[in-house]
Amino acid sequence: MARPPRVSLYGAGRTHLRLSLTANWVRVLLGAGTVLVIGRLVDRLAAGEVYADLVVWAAVLLGLRALLTGVLPPAANGAAVAVERDLRRRVVTAIVSPGAWWRRTGSVVGKATEGVEAVGSLAGTFFPQLIGGMSSPLFLGLVVAIIDLPTALALVVILPVIPALLRLLERRFASVSARYRETADQLAARFLDGIQGLRTLKALDRADSYGLEIATEAERLRVETMKLLAVNQLALLAVDTLFTVGTVGTAAAMAGWRLSGGAITVGEAVAIVLLGVMLIEPLSQIGRYFYVGAIGRAAAGQIRELLATGREPVSAPSGTETGVVEFDRVEFAYPEGARAVDDVTFRVEAGQKVAVVGPSGAGKSTIAHLVLGLLHPDSGRVSVGGRPVLVPQRPFLFHGSVADNLRLGGPEATDAEMWAALEGADLAELVRKRGGGLESPVGERGLQLSGGEAQRLAIARALLVDAPVIVLDEPTSNVDLESEARIRRALDHLTRSRTVIVIAHRRSTIAGVDRVLFLDGGRLRREADPQQAITELTGES
Repeated sequence: MARPPRVSLYGAGRTHLRLSLTANWVRVLLGAGTVLVIGRLVDRLAAGEVYADLVVWAAVLLGLRALLTGVLPPAANGAAVAVERDLRRRVVTAIVSPGAWWRRTGSVVGKATEGVEAVGSLAGTFFPQLIGGMSSPLFLGLVVAIIDLPTALALVVILPVIPALLRLLERRFASVSARYRETADQLAARFLDGIQGLRTLKALDRADSYGLEIATEAERLRVETMKLLAVNQLALLAVDTLFTVGTVGTAAAMAGWRLSGGAITVGEAVAIVLLGVMLIEPLSQIGRYFYVGAIGRAAAGQIRELLATGREPVSAPSGTETGVVEFDRVEFAYPEGARAVDDVTFRVEAGQKVAVVGPSGAGKSTIAHLVLGLLHPDSGRVSVGGRPVLVPQRPFLFHGSVADNLRLGGPEATDAEMWAALEGADLAELVRKRGGGLESPVGERGLQLSGGEAQRLAIARALLVDAPVIVLDEPTSNVDLESEARIRRALDHLTRSRTVIVIAHRRSTIAGVDRVLFLDGGRLRREADPQQAITELTGES
C-alpha cells in the first residue's frame, strides 16, 4: 500500500521557532563569554591585578543573557499557538472533505483537541530544545578548544553518547506513546458515543454497564500513561545521572590534569569546569522534555494521516451541462472494506428523475454520496453539472430557530424568501401558528417538531439552495400517511424542473420516475422503466 503524502505540520510556527533558536544560541554564547570573563577574573585575582573592568563585563553579559532568557517562553508559546491554530483549521477542512467524513467522531475530536495541543507543544517546546541541545554543545566545544584543545577532544568523545542513548530510548518510546494516543482516542470516542446515545442507553437500561465500559477504557489509559512516564523517567535518569557525571567529571579531571602540567592557568581550569556544566544543560533539557516529544510525535503521525486522507472535492469537468449527472467507470471502496461501487457507468440528463434500487449493501448510499461530493471515487469520473442538495430520510436540524435552519440553505435569504420556501414545503401555516414565526425554536435535533414537520423544514431549506440536482434518500419512509401526503406535495414543488436521483427502498417511491437503475454488489446490473421495475419488484416480494 502506498504511503500517504508527507504533510508539513509546523510551517505556521516557523518564524517563532527561528526566533527561539536564535535567542537560545545567542544566550549560550553570552554564557560562554561570561565564563571566559570569570576565568580571566580568577587569574587576575590570583595575580593581584585590577579586575573591576571584568566585573562590569560579567555583569553586562549576565544581564543580556537574562533578557534573552525572557524571550524564550513567549517565542515558544508563539510557535505552539501558531501551529495549533493552523492545524485546527486544517483538521476541520480535512474532516469535511471527501475521504474523512466517516471517521469516528470522538476519535477526530481527540485529534483536533489533545492531539493538536501535543503537536503544538512539540513545535514550541521540544523542537527548540532538541535543536538547541544538539547544536549548543558544538559552540561550547569550540570555546573549550580555544582554551585547551586536548580537553575539547576528550569532551567530543563523551558528547555523542547522550544523543545515541536518547535515540535508543525514542525507539522504545515510539510504541508506548503510539499506544497511549490510540487509547486516549478510543476513550474519547467511547465517551462521546455515550453522550450522543444517552437516551438510548437509558431506555435500554444500559447506562450503568456502559459506564463500566468507559471506566475500563479509562483504566487502560491510566496504565498506558504510567508506562509512558516510566520510560520518560528512564530518559531523565540516563541524562541527569550518567551524562551529567560523565561530562562534568571528564571536564574536571582534564582541567586538573592540564593545570598540574602547567598547560592552563587556574582561571582557565575554572572556565573549563564551568563550560562542562554548561555543556550538560541543553542536553539535559532534551531529557526533561522527552515526554513532550514522544507524545507530540505520536500525535503528529495521527494528524498527518488524517490530513492526508482529506481531499478536496473534484469539480465537474468544464462543459458539463447544468443538471447533468454522469458516472464514467466509477470505482470506490471504504477503508478496510469491500468495494462499494464497482465499474459503474450511467448518465442522467438534465430534468430527468432516476431511481436507484437494490438490496441492502448494493451501493445505493455510496452512489448518493459520490453525487453529493461527500466521497471521491478511487478511479473513474463523477460529473455533476451544478450544486447538488440532499433530502435524507432523517434530516438533521440544528438547535436554534426555524430561520437559523433555513439560512443554512440560503445565508442571505430574506424573510419573504424564507416564507416562500415554507409555503412551498407546506409548512408556513404551522410556523405562523407557533407564535414565534421564523424565530420559533425547533429544539435540539428538531425535537420540538414531528418527523413529518422536520422533513418538510429540510425540504424548505433545500428550496432556498435552489440546486439543479436533488438527491432524495426515501424521505417519506418514517412518517404517517397524512405527513407522507404533505411531504410528497412539498417534494413535487422542490423537484419541479430539476434533476432528481432517488435512493429507493420501497416500490411506491419508484412511481413517477423516468428510469430505474438496478444495483447489486456495487455493480450496475441493468436499467428498466418504472412500470417494469415495479412489476419485477412485486414479483420478487
